[in-house]
Amino acid sequence: MKDELLQIFATPITVTKYEGSLTEELKYIDTLEWIKQKDNDNFQSKDVYLLKHEQLKNIKNFINECINKFTKNIYQSDQKLVVTQCWINKNPKDSSHHEHCHPNSIISGVFYFKQNPKLPPIKFSKTLQYSMTLHTEKYNNLNSGTFYLPCTDRELILFPSNLVHSVPINKGDEERISMSFNTFSIDTLGLENDLTELNIPKLIDENN
Repeated sequence: MKDELLQIFATPITVTKYEGSLTEELKYIDTLEWIKQKDNDNFQSKDVYLLKHEQLKNIKNFINECINKFTKNIYQSDQKLVVTQCWINKNPKDSSHHEHCHPNSIISGVFYFKQNPKLPPIKFSKTLQYSMTLHTEKYNNLNSGTFYLPCTDRELILFPSNLVHSVPINKGDEERISMSFNTFSIDTLGLENDLTELNIPKLIDENN
C-alpha cells in the first residue's frame, strides 16, 4: 500500500536576484545616520522611509515588481500592495538581530546590499511548536522548527509578515548590510457580505 503525503498550509518565501550594480546605492548608504540597537549591537538607519529617495529608485522599482509578482502568483490576488516603512540594518562583528515578526504588514522583505555567504543567514522559526516531540534522526521541511536561509549580495527575499525570524550573531569580520521593509494594501480588504471589509478611505469619509 502506497501512502499519499499532503503538504498543506505551506509558508511561501521567494528569493529573487537583482541584476543591477549596487555601487551608487552603497555610496548613498554610507551617508546615512545610524541608531545603535543596544540589545543587539547592530545599527538601524535613522530614516525609516528610505525608498522615497531618488538614490534608491532602482531598488524601489525592483522591490515593487517582486511584490506584485508575489501577490499575483502566490496569493492569486490583484490587490495592490505598497511598501510602508523601509530601513537599513548594519550588523558588524558580534552583533545579531532578535527574534521578531512584523505587525501591521502583509508581506515583508529583506534586500541584501552586503551579505557574504559565510556570514549568518536569516533564521525563520515556526510560531506553533509541537507540544511533544520524538527523537529526530534527520530534519526536513516537515519536522523542523527552524529554517536557515543563506543569501548573498543583491538577493531579495519576500515572506508573510507574521513569519518569525532573526539573525544569529555575526562571528565574521565583515559587516552585513540589509534593507528591511513592510507592505500594506491600498485597496479595500475583505468583503462586505463576509463581514470582513476594511475600507480605510470609506471610514475616514464617514467619520469626518
